[in-house]
Amino acid sequence: MWPALTRFFDASSHSHPHRLREMLDSHGGFTVRLRSGERVASGISVATRPSRSIKFARDEWSDHTVDEWVLAAAAQPIWRSSAIGGWVDPFGTVWLDEVRVVPAPLRALAMLLGRVSNQECVFDLGRRESLVVR
Repeated sequence: MWPALTRFFDASSHSHPHRLREMLDSHGGFTVRLRSGERVASGISVATRPSRSIKFARDEWSDHTVDEWVLAAAAQPIWRSSAIGGWVDPFGTVWLDEVRVVPAPLRALAMLLGRVSNQECVFDLGRRESLVVR
């Protein structure tokens, strides 16, 4: 299904979108490297291509739609987005974003990228907290 992600996801009957949904449900969100599928545990996640984000109500999750979105993201050059992220906002809307993960010491750069991309927040993966873009 996603050849570049097969190292991360087990070969069981679970589809990759199902695994992403499990991470969303169990952790409240996820950030995984687009090419390897490995979870990203540190750095600051910034949605740098908001025009390619998708959103939908949590109860409208569609494995097919998510799979198509991930395949489209994976088809982009690596310099555009190196990871994908998902989260649920306080209103129960699921957001899936193509993201860049900026090293935590470069927080000012992450905030600048967030500002340029018209983001309200970025997410510090190590601290597991949203940072308001100013």
